[in-house]
Order: sequence, then structure tokens, then C-alpha cells
Amino acid sequence: MQPSVEQFLLQLPLEKRELAMQIREIILSVNPEIEEAIKWGQLAFLIKKKYFVFIYTYKHLDYLNLGFKKAVELSDPKNLFEGTGKGMRHIKVRTAKDIPTAQIKKWVKEAIQLETKAQAKVEA
Repeated sequence: MQPSVEQFLLQLPLEKRELAMQIREIILSVNPEIEEAIKWGQLAFLIKKKYFVFIYTYKHLDYLNLGFKKAVELSDPKNLFEGTGKGMRHIKVRTAKDIPTAQIKKWVKEAIQLETKAQAKVEA
């Protein structure tokens, strides 16, 4: 874990830190090439140096947001995503019960495929 990532996690209140750590482990378990960094004050996950998923919160909120850069292109059969951005969407995580582990893994795999395809087009 990079020092900046550790510092980000340590600044979170205990309950949010535990949730963030659980989500982080799920994301990192999907692919060994996933990297993490702090970008724009949030914990970002990158594949081939491009961010595709992030965890963020604000002090006044009682939850974490797990967001995906290209969420509108991901399958969401249970309509878990919230937001109105052009491409980004997020889910709110208040408790460990709110973490849809299998769905997160599926989204991460789909998001990696989208980023990989986008990068292949740029390189071609």
C-alpha cells in the first residue's frame, strides 16, 4: 500500500475506514495489475495507468461512494447505480451489508475490459 493511500484510509473515521478496506480488497482481488493512488482527494484504482473506479466520501456524509468512471456502460441488473453524470455513477455504502461483493467484482472486470479496449484504440 502506498503511503498516500494509507494516509487517506487512516484519516477516515473507523467505520468508513473498515468499509473502504473491504471494498479495496474486493477491487484489488479481481486483477493483479490494478494499482491504487490518491487522485482528486479520493482513492482511485487504475489499470494501465488509467483510473476506472474510485472510493470517496465527505466528512458530513455517513456513507462511502463507490464510483465507476464508465458506469453507464456497465451491466446493472438490480439498478444499484445512482447519479446523473454523463458516464459516472456510484453506489452508496453505509454498512458491510451494503457491499454487493459479487456485483463489484463483475463491474470491475467489465470496467477493465472497457478501459483496455479504449486504450487499444488509442494505441492503434
